[in-house]
Amino acid sequence: MVEISRNDIHVRTVDNVRIAIRDVHAADVSARTPMIMMHGTRIPGISEYDLPVENGSLSADLAAKGHRCFIPDARGFGRSDRPAEMSEPRTKNRPIVRTLEITRDIDAAVDHARAETGFEKVALMGWGVGATGIMMYAALWPEKVSHLILYCPVYGGVGGHHRFRVGSQWDDPKEPGRFNQDEFGNYTYNAVDMLGADWARQIPIEDKDAWRAPDMLAAFQQALIDGDPTAKDRTPPTYRSPNGMLEDLYMMGTGHKLMHASQVYSRVMIVRPEYDTLSRMPDIEVLMADLVHAEEVRLYAPSNTTQYVMLDRPERGRNDLLAEMDDFLD
Repeated sequence: MVEISRNDIHVRTVDNVRIAIRDVHAADVSARTPMIMMHGTRIPGISEYDLPVENGSLSADLAAKGHRCFIPDARGFGRSDRPAEMSEPRTKNRPIVRTLEITRDIDAAVDHARAETGFEKVALMGWGVGATGIMMYAALWPEKVSHLILYCPVYGGVGGHHRFRVGSQWDDPKEPGRFNQDEFGNYTYNAVDMLGADWARQIPIEDKDAWRAPDMLAAFQQALIDGDPTAKDRTPPTYRSPNGMLEDLYMMGTGHKLMHASQVYSRVMIVRPEYDTLSRMPDIEVLMADLVHAEEVRLYAPSNTTQYVMLDRPERGRNDLLAEMDDFLD
């Protein structure tokens, strides 16, 4: 058994925002590619990558294989600084913390990882719109990036997303084609069980516990509560997230590319589970066609898997995912 250590620190971005990072590493094994693990639209990083239950920490499993992992919370999420607006009542104005702004937070994490490990380049993994963010970052600072793992990515290559499209709840009924900020405003209070319900809908068998461990779901939901110090001030508990990434998700769902993948030069691995309801194969096909300058493009599309495969039981695709990622990073 490899001993895993964790350090929780804060770093400052170029615009002086305090960003939380969890450093997950093995005591005696750290000679392989360092990893930045970027969260998605509404979930802080630890909830996705470092849950304190068996098979709940992808970062610990990668650390045991020699990859030192750094899990940042973008501004407005988890243990990082939150914009002042998030301490005030929600307002019907522009969503705060767009994905392009988050590249500053990613850069602070990357520079910290490079300083800690001595590597000139690091690998980045991103989930959902987090994958969009790390692609943006790789385009801005290619000299710092060796690998990208795009987990359930959204790109904007095709419109008509079944959840994020013109005519959906996210669309402004007064001005179709624009995000509905009158309804959703600058930030959101999220129900703790919202993502668990989506997870359950993707599991194709009646016995959900046979696919995902009950303690995994409990740990996932507890991490969401722990990621917001005000969560327990509300009954039932809810956790806050800025809506900037949500607006970006809507824009890509309606067919707008927020960056062009021809600007990426690193190696790229795309993960698209079969039952994922966020990323779509037509969109990924456009993404792959646009990755004309990438050193390598690898698509991993495992059958009979959910978007939450990294947290599902090992035999439900998690072990295979870990092996594929480790091979890609080798």
